[in-house]
Amino acid sequence: MDNVKKGMAFLLAAVLALGCVWGSSKVLDTRLFHLRDNLIYNTGLEKYNCPDAFDDILNENSVLLLGSSELSLGEENTHPQIVFNNGNGDFQTVVMGAPNNQSLSHAIHLGALADKCKSNKVVLILSPQWFTADGVSSGAFSSRFYPQMFDGFMKNKRISDRTKKRVVKRCKSLLEKDPKQKKRVELYEKIYLTGDIDPFDYLYLNLTEQFLEIQSKYNVVRTQENPKLSREGWYNPRALTLPTAPERVKTSEIDFQALLESAEEKGEQSCTNNPFYISDTSFNKMSKVRDAGIRTSNRNLTSSNSPEYEDLELFLQVCRETGIEVMLVSVPVNGYWYDYTGSSKTDRETYYQNIRNIAEQNGVQLADYSDREYEPYFLRDIMHLGWKGWAYLDEQIYQFYQAD
Repeated sequence: MDNVKKGMAFLLAAVLALGCVWGSSKVLDTRLFHLRDNLIYNTGLEKYNCPDAFDDILNENSVLLLGSSELSLGEENTHPQIVFNNGNGDFQTVVMGAPNNQSLSHAIHLGALADKCKSNKVVLILSPQWFTADGVSSGAFSSRFYPQMFDGFMKNKRISDRTKKRVVKRCKSLLEKDPKQKKRVELYEKIYLTGDIDPFDYLYLNLTEQFLEIQSKYNVVRTQENPKLSREGWYNPRALTLPTAPERVKTSEIDFQALLESAEEKGEQSCTNNPFYISDTSFNKMSKVRDAGIRTSNRNLTSSNSPEYEDLELFLQVCRETGIEVMLVSVPVNGYWYDYTGSSKTDRETYYQNIRNIAEQNGVQLADYSDREYEPYFLRDIMHLGWKGWAYLDEQIYQFYQAD
C-alpha cells in the first residue's frame, strides 16, 4: 500500500509539474513571437540551442543560412543583416552558425529545423579550414553540441534510422571527452533507435527535456533583453545597434551592381596597411605576422582524406531525406596570404575540386567562388567573407530563393 501511495504521489507531482511547464512554455512562446525580428540575424548561442526560437522566423520568405564565424556582423556594409534591412523586408536569411560549427553539427541542426523551413531551402557556407586531416576536433564539436537540436534531429521521422545511426556513431566518437553529452546521445539512441531504455529512465528523460525546453526559451528571452548575459560573451554591439530603415525593403528593387561598387569602395578604404588586402583592423590583430614561423604555418591547410567530407555527405543525406533543397558555398582563402605562409596552391585546388565533385555527385547547387582567391576585398581577412564576397553572395542567395 505504501508503494502505491508513493507511486500516486509521484504521478501527481509529475502532472502538476507538467502543468506548470506547459503554462510557462506558452508564456515564453508569446515573448519569442514578439522578439522574432531581433532573432533573424542573432548569432547568440542561446538561440542555437532553442529550436522554438526559429518557429516564427523560418517562413516562406526566408532561407536558412548555415555557416560559422563569418555569419556574425563584421565591418562590411554588404552583410545580409544590412542589405536585407535587419529583418524589415520581404526576404531574409535566417542565420545559424558560430566558430566551431561544421558539417556534422549543421546536419543535426537541419534535422531539427527542416520541418520549420517553409521555403524548403538552405544555404551552407563551407570553410576550407574545416577540411583538415583530423576534421572537426572533439572540443570544437562538444562546444557546439546543442541538446535541444539533437533531440529535434532524432525526433524527425523523415530521417532514416540508418542516417540517425551514422550520426549517433560519429557523435559518440567525438564526445568521448564529454561524458555528460555522450550519455545524453546514448539515451536518445535507446529511445529512438534501439528501444531498450528502462521505463523510469524514459520518464526521467522526458521530464528533463520538458524543463530543458523551458530553460532554452527563457535563455533566449533573457539574453535578448540583456545581450551581455549571452554565453561566451557572444556580444556584438554593432549588430545590436544597427539601425533599421522604417520602410520595408523590397529585395527585387535592390541594385546589386551598385552594392558591388559600394563594396569595392568600402574595401579599398578599409585595407591600407598591408599588401594582402586584409582589413587594417584584422591585420593589426595578427601579431604573428612578424613571426618568422608564419611563413610555413599553412603548408597543410586541407587534406583529401579529411573526415569532414563524410560529415558533409551526412549533411547532404539529411537534406535529401527531409526534402530540403541546398546550395553549398565554396569560399576561397586569401591567396596572397596563403601563398606567403606556405600553403600549396595544388592542395587548395584539390580541395576546391573535391567540393565541386561532391556538389555534382549529389545534384546540388554550388556557389563556387574558388576562383576569387586573389580578388581584392572579396574577403575581409584571410578567410572570412568581406565586402565584395557578401555582395556576390547576397544576390546569389536571393536568386536561389526565387528559383523554382
